[in-house]
Amino acid sequence: MNRRLTKISKYLTYILRHEPHSIGLKLDKEGFLNVEELVKNANASGKKITIEQVNQVVTENEQELFTLSGDGQCIRAN
Repeated sequence: MNRRLTKISKYLTYILRHEPHSIGLKLDKEGFLNVEELVKNANASGKKITIEQVNQVVTENEQELFTLSGDGQCIRAN
């Protein structure tokens, strides 16, 4: 994973494990966030990420830190 994706991975870990409310989101009962809302709110708070980058982080991370829902619309930390 390149440096940019590593930074995004760390940011996603922070949001999904500790501070989803810092970008105005709340985890559902299973710990998932909608990927589109996550990206939209992250960008509104000054972090420039895309849905494609989020998907890349999930698929390229060897530690399997994140899981996408079956339909690929939501993400959670493992």
